[in-house]
Amino acid sequence: MSEPGFWRSQQANATSIFRIIDDSIRKMVSRSPTSLPDLRPASTILITSDYSGEHSGAKYQVLSFLLADIERCQQWDQERMQLRAEFLSDKRRMSFKRLNDKQRHKALKPFLEAANNIPGLAFTVAVDSSIESLFAGPAPLDLDNPDFAAFQAWKPEILEKAFRTIHFVSFLLAGLSRPGQNVLWFIDEDSIAANPDRLRQLSNLFAWIASSYLTFDLGHLRCGTTQCDDGSRRIEDLAAVPDLIAGAISEQLQLVHNMSPDIPGVFWIHRGDFSAKTSLITWWLADTMKPLRRTFCLVGSAPNSTELTVSWFHF
Repeated sequence: MSEPGFWRSQQANATSIFRIIDDSIRKMVSRSPTSLPDLRPASTILITSDYSGEHSGAKYQVLSFLLADIERCQQWDQERMQLRAEFLSDKRRMSFKRLNDKQRHKALKPFLEAANNIPGLAFTVAVDSSIESLFAGPAPLDLDNPDFAAFQAWKPEILEKAFRTIHFVSFLLAGLSRPGQNVLWFIDEDSIAANPDRLRQLSNLFAWIASSYLTFDLGHLRCGTTQCDDGSRRIEDLAAVPDLIAGAISEQLQLVHNMSPDIPGVFWIHRGDFSAKTSLITWWLADTMKPLRRTFCLVGSAPNSTELTVSWFHF
């Protein structure tokens, strides 16, 4: 029996929380087959990722990913170059934290409208900060194994972040890609890719984890940082999409957490206490009729239990 929509089920390969998310995705695409993009025609899938909610006191760690058919991004590329000429001619970078800058704020709406034309998926997951690990055991990796000696120098929280990030990328690739496709993953230069040595270790970890999800061979599988941008800001602008989403969702989740009483299981399209940038981004997220599909899930823990739960929000 063929899978509904454009998703290949991961029930046989995924473990723990990823099996639960896979079940949610299968139900979603059975109801709405076009809720996920068809990335199978692409010769190259380009991935960017960004994160938020890592500061002290954050209720959730938010991980956001963009998977795109890079060969079909011509309309996006044309529109983003036009808006750069109008608003960002000095080549400044778009990011959620820097949107207080007047030029970036003016560019935000046309930037999001251009991003609508990226053929791909914006997938975001928020993990309750009370959850120390999504993986069984005291650490996500057996550091006593000599093959993983290089990771003994990684702080536990950074290794956990790397594992979460790589597992989600591998899970999404296994569900959406096809044999022979090339994959390029660009990461911001943050804690999991802070220097060339760490990026090399991360790439090795990516290849190892991806092989546990994929049941077929890809073409090239490469990992780099946004520093690889050729000066056109193309990679940086693709990376800005998950950056903006992660920032807006993180702000919303923190505001809702601080509200009394909280209303669980609700994604707010608008609230009076949203910042202007979060308000604009959340309205944009709710638009489901564009080539760029958007999904969001929240991972929490069941009351009085170690079991993990998933709340799924499909826009």
